[in-house]
Amino acid sequence: MKKLHVVFIILAVLVMALPAATMPLFANAVNTEKRELSKLPAVIQEDGTFNQRFSVEMNTWIQEHIGFRNLMVTANSRLRTGLFGQGATDDIVVGRDGWLFYYESVDDFLHVATITERNAANAAHTAAMFQRYAGSQGSRFLLAFLPNKNSVYGRYMPYYYVPRGTEGNRELFLKALAAEGVSYVDVKPALEAVNRQLYQKQDSHWTYEGALIGYRTVMSASGMSYNYYAGLTFTEKRDWPADLAVYLYGEGAEPDVQAYPDHTFVYGYASRAAAVDSLTLETYSGGKGGSLVMYRDSFANTMQAYLAENFGKALFSRTLPYQADLIAKQQADLTILQVTERSLASYVFRAPQMPAPQTELEGEARPVSASRVSMDREDAGLYTHLYGTVDETLLGDTYRVFLLVGDTASPQAYEAFPIYEKELLGPAAAEDNGWSLYLPKELLADAPALTLCVESGGERYLCPLGK
Repeated sequence: MKKLHVVFIILAVLVMALPAATMPLFANAVNTEKRELSKLPAVIQEDGTFNQRFSVEMNTWIQEHIGFRNLMVTANSRLRTGLFGQGATDDIVVGRDGWLFYYESVDDFLHVATITERNAANAAHTAAMFQRYAGSQGSRFLLAFLPNKNSVYGRYMPYYYVPRGTEGNRELFLKALAAEGVSYVDVKPALEAVNRQLYQKQDSHWTYEGALIGYRTVMSASGMSYNYYAGLTFTEKRDWPADLAVYLYGEGAEPDVQAYPDHTFVYGYASRAAAVDSLTLETYSGGKGGSLVMYRDSFANTMQAYLAENFGKALFSRTLPYQADLIAKQQADLTILQVTERSLASYVFRAPQMPAPQTELEGEARPVSASRVSMDREDAGLYTHLYGTVDETLLGDTYRVFLLVGDTASPQAYEAFPIYEKELLGPAAAEDNGWSLYLPKELLADAPALTLCVESGGERYLCPLGK
């Protein structure tokens, strides 16, 4: 009996030591998590001092690189979802009938506004300025608003998530777009009208069939002629590496079903990059006319093929901030700005890289202290990016900001985007009180005097900024 105890102890120690002992074998294991894992910490730092956090960092590194980690992550996730209907990570919501959802979309589903009405108004005015710029380049403009998966298939969310009867981000933004006269299309009603599954159960995106509905809806709203792909059929295959399943279950994730179009696309690539998720992708389609610029995210991966085949040349950009000069370079007949519901809270905090429109200001303005506003700047290629904040006491429900360049007798006025650059300024109590604009560097080459003009609530204020 004593020998059995010794054997059991030895086996237990070996089993517990196995993951650590096999770590070198997993040095090149695939990281299925949507984050960068830690690097092996150094005892001595670059400045020659002892790394006082070495033990903590080493513990984290071991946890993230231990042998069989992916297998253990998968087993843990399967056990928790099977027994408790709950994922092993807070980033994923395990819904009914095997449906998975991003947790970041829960507030949208519940109609909990995470942006303010002024955020929505600012973002809508920014879109209106972008629309006017596209028009000045001879291009039609359309903002395509794409819904979250659970906004269309909310019936598969867990029962304890009950939407409120209030306005969420979606409602605030669409209402603001209408008030600003922005040409936009909400794709949600078209998807809800189709009695078929158009999103994948374990992926955050729509299928190729859902993308076709989106494509038809967007092109119809654009007012341009397009290939309807009438009668197009689809073949289902269980071979899609679903992003939510991979995130939750790691290497143990099973492929999801994808509906592939029974159609051979004939467009080609004008860019060196050909991957569907490239930052910039250029295509051409022989015998077709018209040109397109589309500012997009991953939701357009399955929609690109339909658009690429429909236009003689098309450019799809995932670069942030949006590069407005692509419209002129492409001589775009149509400019599509795609905004996905779940990314709206990020969209309202970033201005496009576009030359600030020059304007004329008339009327009197009241001087106020420079301390009521802030200004920072950064290099942006051919432009200088100026951005900052306005004191809350100067602002009403909406506001406009203009930068006056030159002496006070005859300055040039440029309209700024009413955007709080959160990535540059950082979190703050008020994040709907910002301004942002891009000016060609030559305008600031001689260090002219700069003055900020703020319009709000029927009042106009002048704030000197220096040079």
